[in-house]
Amino acid sequence: MLYDLDGVIVDSKTTVIEALREVAGIVLGTLPPPEQVRRLAYLPPVQALTELGVPDADQAFDAHFDIAFAAHAGKSRLVAGMTAAMWRIRMAGRRQAIVTLQRRHRLDLLPLGEVFDLVDTIVCFEDAPPKPAPDPLWLALDRLQIPREQACFIGDTASDIQAGKAAGVPVFGATWGYRDAATLAEAGADGLLGEPADAVRLVLAKPTVTVGYDSSATGATVCSGDSP
Repeated sequence: MLYDLDGVIVDSKTTVIEALREVAGIVLGTLPPPEQVRRLAYLPPVQALTELGVPDADQAFDAHFDIAFAAHAGKSRLVAGMTAAMWRIRMAGRRQAIVTLQRRHRLDLLPLGEVFDLVDTIVCFEDAPPKPAPDPLWLALDRLQIPREQACFIGDTASDIQAGKAAGVPVFGATWGYRDAATLAEAGADGLLGEPADAVRLVLAKPTVTVGYDSSATGATVCSGDSP
């Protein structure tokens, strides 16, 4: 089992939003509205800063983001029920890995705690060309010694879905993360998970999640557990 980190395992939205606002405020001289930043928080930080109108976003990111992220990291929380699900998967003898766009030096700033004990490896931004490239997923599978057809990936952005598809790994959308069910369905997710416990049902091959998406409707249908 492969997982994205931000949004799937740890709810870091407030941390990321405040860090982006702070960096943008330093460069632009005024803080952008929280709602404007919230709409962009799912993007890689440099891209989000660019969308906020920050000139030389790469330079601004390198100069200020780590300090801002550290200042607000305490606002992040583990997603309720996620470690319990990971424990059950671990106790079933399945290997687990995290594939994230986070830089490795930021991991200790997040409240991961026992998550470190539940995964066999963590692939970070520095380890391979980042998602949506398939390379970090392939690296995780190589480290786990698991073939693609025996794996699955849980993500919460279109970039995650694209990476899973490109890697040849079934990919499921976590609807509790950064993006909603409709966005994940439109990106091509093989299924949607409504809650962390659905990951257990998925891995243990019980009746599990399916997704239906009607373009004429308002969004995707999330079916969890034994729902039809």
